[in-house]
Amino acid sequence: MKTILKTLVIFLFIGIPFSSCDDIESLADIDFNSQFSTDLDVVVPQAVSYKSTQTGGVSFSKEETIDPLTDSNIKKYLDKLKSFDVQEITGTVKRVSKPVTIETGTITISQGSQVASWSISNFNVVSGAKIILDSGEGQWAKVNQILKSKGKFTAKIMGTVDNYDVSFTINILIKVKVVANPL
Repeated sequence: MKTILKTLVIFLFIGIPFSSCDDIESLADIDFNSQFSTDLDVVVPQAVSYKSTQTGGVSFSKEETIDPLTDSNIKKYLDKLKSFDVQEITGTVKRVSKPVTIETGTITISQGSQVASWSISNFNVVSGAKIILDSGEGQWAKVNQILKSKGKFTAKIMGTVDNYDVSFTINILIKVKVVANPL
């Protein structure tokens, strides 16, 4: 038993000096959840002024800027942020003025040349309806890269609908786990 204890103590004295600083520093890592969101208020004009596409749908487009620095923890640990890990991205219809369907469309989250994009088709726009924006084509990794820049970015929806003189609001919500190291 004494031999095992001596061996263990020797390994501890030998192992500690050879541990990397990164391993020791990572012990101080903290993680927290953050959410970034914006409302995309889409307005499709009346019939006399709308632009029809070749398929007969009515075109629309709306974008808004999201600033990650509005989150108090992001701001607090700005220079100490290590990673972002998207947990969920959704688009939820908050309101709609009358029945409408998005025939074809795209939701994007972008910053400069970094773009994460999702296609929408035949989506009935009704209050409470949710669009799950998954990572089937690696979109979340792109959003993680965008967030790692710590700068403002854009959420956008565009496409065609089957009706005119309609308005609706889609809330884009990004839930993310953030790792920072206050050291």
